[in-house]
Amino acid sequence: MPSNISYDLVSPTFYDHKIYVLHQNVSSPLPTLVPSPVRQTSLTYNALVNYAEILRLPLVAIFILSIPFIFNFVATWLFFQVRHWSKEAAKKPPTIPHLLPWIGNVYSLTFDTLNFVKWCTERHNKQAPFRVALPMFNLYFVQGSETILSLWKKSGTMTGTPIHLLCLKYLFGMPPAALKMYERDDSGISHQALPSSHVQPHNRVDYRTHESLIRFTNGSGLQGFYERWVTGYRDRLQSLDIGDEWIAMPDLMGFFNDTFGAALIESICGRDFLDLNPHCSRDFSNYDLAVQKLLKGLPRWIIPQAYRARDKLLSAIKKWHDSATSRSGESSIVQTGDTDPYWGSSFMRERHGPDGIFSTVDNFDKDASASSDLGFIWAAGTNINPSTMWCTLEIFKDPILLSRVRTELEKSFSGGVLADANFPVQTLLTLPLLQSIYAETLRLKIRAYAARYTDQAELQLGEWKFPKKSLLLVSTMPPHMDATLWNTKEGEHPVDTFWADRFLEYPGDPSSGPIKKTETEGGLPSKHSSCDTVNKEPKFSLAGTNGVWVPYGGGPRVCIGRAFSKRAMIAASAMMVALFDVEILADEKALRLDPKFYGLGGQLPVGQVPFRIRKRKTVER
Repeated sequence: MPSNISYDLVSPTFYDHKIYVLHQNVSSPLPTLVPSPVRQTSLTYNALVNYAEILRLPLVAIFILSIPFIFNFVATWLFFQVRHWSKEAAKKPPTIPHLLPWIGNVYSLTFDTLNFVKWCTERHNKQAPFRVALPMFNLYFVQGSETILSLWKKSGTMTGTPIHLLCLKYLFGMPPAALKMYERDDSGISHQALPSSHVQPHNRVDYRTHESLIRFTNGSGLQGFYERWVTGYRDRLQSLDIGDEWIAMPDLMGFFNDTFGAALIESICGRDFLDLNPHCSRDFSNYDLAVQKLLKGLPRWIIPQAYRARDKLLSAIKKWHDSATSRSGESSIVQTGDTDPYWGSSFMRERHGPDGIFSTVDNFDKDASASSDLGFIWAAGTNINPSTMWCTLEIFKDPILLSRVRTELEKSFSGGVLADANFPVQTLLTLPLLQSIYAETLRLKIRAYAARYTDQAELQLGEWKFPKKSLLLVSTMPPHMDATLWNTKEGEHPVDTFWADRFLEYPGDPSSGPIKKTETEGGLPSKHSSCDTVNKEPKFSLAGTNGVWVPYGGGPRVCIGRAFSKRAMIAASAMMVALFDVEILADEKALRLDPKFYGLGGQLPVGQVPFRIRKRKTVER
């Protein structure tokens, strides 16, 4: 017998979709596995046939079950196109196509908000409103500068009631009885209640709280509010243990929470609140991270840490209320009447006094008062704290921009003022470059919703008709990121990048300014860059940005804190530039905006922002 003859010992064996046969070599004591090329093809084919037979029934079932959803998507897509291109004089905005009947777009809007809104605006007309399908609820996104401006003008008798109630209930833990008082208040925010309302004057809780907030942040209380904050912030910066040598710090956002944020809380609530709750700025920072979970209305057992963060702040506020009530009196009010060492300000004292809002509205107890104060204190800082951090970061990231800002300050203030960072706010508000940096920061870093509710009647905005009892949202991101509207210097400064000069108009450069101009408007092409125009005297401009630059919303319910925010953001950035050198150590990946917080206002970075800091050499007095 020839020594190399091999023969099959067993039937073919199936390994990893290949056919192997055991062969015995006479010269080898052990059998070996080798592929059987003759039989591999047929057995592989048979295996695939068997697999297909196994999967056939599940695939058929899946296809049959998916037919209603495919049909629903196709039908809603067709309805969208018909409604969108309709020539009716008054038509309802089209509904975004969706797979799930009755449920609609609720999952995408709740758990993937950023991508959903981007998809809706980028795939469809950016200038046209649209409806989002939700169970038993009319929700519309309003887009297009003309439509947005029309909404601002007609929103005097409208409210933001559904969003307001959602925040009071889930974010701030308002007790049900007090929540009912907000729900029943349909009197509007004007001094004269709407004719259709039957709410008693003392129960006009929406109007009374709104009117007191306006006095505090825009009226007689604004100057005292700003002066208390700027003094507290400057004192905190100057007391930091920072010398001539570089000191590494882990997070710029944490730095601003401990300095800017703490000074803001003290300016509203007084020093007593901080003494009773020394870690309150960090507690508010932790709560800020929990807000997007609370807003979904998830139960406590699913998100216990988020509820603990809220409960801790409510407990701290009630402890402060008890202390201030027992210690405050007429003798504790300073001569100006605006500052109280226990309540912090006349604003807070009037809310909680014997004849104050919370003492006279029905069904308002200590828990309701604490929830309302939590809402205001959080709202006061949640946008401005991160926005100021971004504003300062952008300046220190760019050495050329940092030099330009310092030059602008040195031209306007003496050496003594610079050394102490004691800037008169009225002068700061005239500086064009700092104002442009402030406006550009809000354009890029504010992603919020301005909400209006058609509680009184159907609303007509141009060619679009919105039914009664509909919630209308204006998202800041679509207009802020519209490359067809914003000046990009012919693509040199895209809308998704920071450009310090975007809101500056330079003499002799007709293509400068925030909004693109046509040739008939004097916008002839220009290749001037910020370096070309640095020696010219520009002016800050918001020309043409109505309905396009909307970080504060608009109309009668425009953000009440806008005047204070501008002062504080510019002043805080100027003080940091005057007092310190800062080097940002984070890479661009860490500086991306965290999508979890889309729609909540001031955006946070995805990670920490490490930096190093040292005291700046004193400017000659």
